[in-house]
Amino acid sequence: MSSVRKKNKHYTPKEREELLQEPRWKYCRDQVAHDTLEKYFDFLNAAVVIRSDAAGIPQMTTMGIFGPIGIHDTVSLKIDAEQTVNYISHEPVEDRSKHLLHRLKELKAHARAPEPEHCSKVHAKWVSGKDGGGVPTVGASANVFGGTGSLFVNESFINFPVVRWDHPKFADITAYYGAILLQPNEPFYMGYDKEIFGMEYDTSLPGYIQDYVMQDWGGGGLFVEHHPFPHIWFPNPRAGEEDSNICRVLLGRVIPENGEQLNEQRLDYICDEDGCKLIAGKKENPEYRFTVFEIPSDQGYALAVDECTIHNDSFCNGKEVVFLADTKADTVALRETAPFQNIRIHDDLPKVPKTGTDLEV
Repeated sequence: MSSVRKKNKHYTPKEREELLQEPRWKYCRDQVAHDTLEKYFDFLNAAVVIRSDAAGIPQMTTMGIFGPIGIHDTVSLKIDAEQTVNYISHEPVEDRSKHLLHRLKELKAHARAPEPEHCSKVHAKWVSGKDGGGVPTVGASANVFGGTGSLFVNESFINFPVVRWDHPKFADITAYYGAILLQPNEPFYMGYDKEIFGMEYDTSLPGYIQDYVMQDWGGGGLFVEHHPFPHIWFPNPRAGEEDSNICRVLLGRVIPENGEQLNEQRLDYICDEDGCKLIAGKKENPEYRFTVFEIPSDQGYALAVDECTIHNDSFCNGKEVVFLADTKADTVALRETAPFQNIRIHDDLPKVPKTGTDLEV
């Protein structure tokens, strides 16, 4: 889900009512209070989208708004429920070690780099839209934050490996990227200083990547992004949709100057209101690692990632609730001199009983 934030606009009550009648709001069920919707309307309105192909067929539709998870809330997540966000407590948790955000940072700080078969190394230069890397043809609905930049790739081919939840090293590899698999109904206290809303998006039609993401006028090519809020992806299929609902999230990390050793630097980014600044990468010939992670879609699992984690969720299929906050973001499309087409993900790693289908873009 490319960034949804844009400059705030204060709508009059009449303007809000007119916006709520637009087609993109048609299928959007909400579990937020009326006063919450009014208070955060500018942000939530920007997050409600319909992304269509050239023939006008919707490839991504917003299906719901859930939450918010407040700054002092302990919650769990419920699959296909009347209340997706289950509130357990509204009391602050003083012990920082029990904050999910702190756990994610600790995992990332102490993790070893994944083995070569579990990641792809990519030589690339990240140039934000504000720094001259803008892709002018990208449609506004792809990134209403205000402009997609470029990740200039110095590779002839990229093959992203898929690591599934039942792989024996799943937890170790996700830790490297500052991610963790939340168990079904697992309570957590985020420990973040802003409200986080769950936006449910449906990409059930098979043409989302080819017919929207990879088009110049649409997504402008496969993108990655980072932003100063933690992410959660929560597959939320309806009854009968479990087998076709797929949650695959691409995570990335800049390779630090110290290379393959145990990461001695506590953080490889600076995070503030102005966004995320990567600080640990190589100054010459920058290099990144990427891995695609697949989590179960039918049991209530969720994937949580640290703030400023590089990511993409275009390989998801079906209904996913993506938890977002109202912050700035930095989104870049993988490019040479045009949208980067030579990308593949593969899930032929051993020791995994479930069979996946290769996806080429």
